[in-house]
Amino acid sequence: MNSRAKMTIFRNRKSRRWIFVGFNFLMLIVLYSIFVDPIRRMIADGSREIAERNQTLSRYESVVVHEGQIQDYAHQVSDINAQGELFQGDSDGVINANLQARLKAIAETTQVTVRSIQMLPNKDLQGVTLVGARIDVAGPNENIHALARALEGDPPLLLITAATLRSQTVFWGAPQGQQTDEVEAQFDVFGGAPKMSR
Repeated sequence: MNSRAKMTIFRNRKSRRWIFVGFNFLMLIVLYSIFVDPIRRMIADGSREIAERNQTLSRYESVVVHEGQIQDYAHQVSDINAQGELFQGDSDGVINANLQARLKAIAETTQVTVRSIQMLPNKDLQGVTLVGARIDVAGPNENIHALARALEGDPPLLLITAATLRSQTVFWGAPQGQQTDEVEAQFDVFGGAPKMSR
């Protein structure tokens, strides 16, 4: 065999190797794009969906954590709706007693001292009788403020129609630490009651 023939065979073998390597590389790319890449995309999409579902699950879990509070609030609204916004009673005396008891309870809750509760004459307003009371209280400024807010807060509905505030006098020679921010207050409060037939 001459050197030229050897060279041609060598080149043919070398070119056949490159063709073989190129063909296999091309087949690898085709197989990757047909089989591996779609599987990889499915796994990536699946993990994205799992992350979204985990977020949804955490939102549901936070609602479940607050379920007791939601149920309590629903019961409270149900009780308020059953109770109504009017003071109930068989007679004016019972309704007035209910109003006085409510005022005393609110005053105790807000930690003010009740000096007196005096009943006021009833008023009629659009088919509803308004029963009223004047409550005289004393206490710190913040507690009087809390009382005023509580009076017009929860049902049965109470309306403050008049309010008077007076600062309590402090002894002139009292040391600095013994001075108080006590306030005397008087509220005229009215609450609704069903119209009684007289």
